[in-house]
Amino acid sequence: MTADAKVKEYESARLGYLPIVALTVRHTAPPAGSQSLSLELMKDGQIVSLTFAGLRQLRLADIGPGSHCLLNILPVAKDQMEGIRYRVFNGEQDLTLAFYCGF
Repeated sequence: MTADAKVKEYESARLGYLPIVALTVRHTAPPAGSQSLSLELMKDGQIVSLTFAGLRQLRLADIGPGSHCLLNILPVAKDQMEGIRYRVFNGEQDLTLAFYCGF
């Protein structure tokens, strides 16, 4: 499944504002040096796992027990930023989670 198809599947699921169960940021060492993020959200007693790779400009603040997330994923490939295809951000104000990614 392509990245665009996965984004469409996520959008069609209309998950809404969900509690965060886990958030993991991973780094690989240079020279390849990349960053990825895995996010686990709770929906009706089920874990929804989302993984993003090739992160740039990661901003994360105000996360704590009980934090919720309304994740927005917007395509930005037309902006021609090298290796960047999406802008991802939390649509609510109680948590800062924002980054660009290749997927």
